[in-house]
Amino acid sequence: MEKILSTSEGSVNTNLIGPVDSDSIIVLVPGINGSIEYFNDIIPYLKSKYQTIVALDLLGQGKSSNSKNDHYTIDSEAWNLLEAMARLKITRKLVVFGYGVGGLVAVNMAEMRGFTINKLILLNTPATDKYADMDAHSSVASIPLLGKLAKSPVKAGMYFDKNFDRSSLTDSKVVDEAANKVDHKVAKQLQKMSVDYLGEKALNKRLRSFDIPTLALFGEGDQILTDKGIKDAKATIGRVPDLKMEDIKGAGHLAMMEKPEEVAKMIIDFDESTVKKEETVN
Repeated sequence: MEKILSTSEGSVNTNLIGPVDSDSIIVLVPGINGSIEYFNDIIPYLKSKYQTIVALDLLGQGKSSNSKNDHYTIDSEAWNLLEAMARLKITRKLVVFGYGVGGLVAVNMAEMRGFTINKLILLNTPATDKYADMDAHSSVASIPLLGKLAKSPVKAGMYFDKNFDRSSLTDSKVVDEAANKVDHKVAKQLQKMSVDYLGEKALNKRLRSFDIPTLALFGEGDQILTDKGIKDAKATIGRVPDLKMEDIKGAGHLAMMEKPEEVAKMIIDFDESTVKKEETVN
């Protein structure tokens, strides 16, 4: 059930499936210019494990409002999602899944309130400020007449593996529709968030600041983060304790839409095979 929740910085759109008091909860965080509709294809597969699923739109996109003070940072987005979940009374034993820049928001949620989060899953998330502005490095930047943050079917196709047939999706226009909901000026601020966040401290240092089992997934055909961005991320976070990395063949930036059953299985297998250190019984 979708519901708009008022927070100190705006109004956050949420989609809550299941009870708020279960011990099996997964939180889904979209990336830049995205929306919670991106998770529609994977949610049915996640239901086999999680009693409660909650997806939230970031401020400035989807059905959430713009920020009240026109302020967009990874910190403010993370805090607003935590505030929205607190209003839902969802505050503990969370598995948090974020893709792209949404993965950085998930990490910052763990930095702020790590005691509430059991596991982190990141999909195609940049690790340094060099690749944080993914539009600047992706194949989209070389497309004539489109330019940065252009909203078009041509760019939408870049979010998937080159061989992926978008007609197989529940909604083949979901990427275009989500991008068109974002104000152009807001889109620029949203994209800058990750550059500032990783410029301050790279992802490996942030992940080392807490003890939460983390799974980093990478679509081998990601045209947005690109091969170079993936290599940079793997080299940066490869030695972080309690972190596992896996590749997804035949998938691009939005692997959870291209291969929802496979990605859901990776999430569930990781969750069931790892234990947060503070939960270990001596």
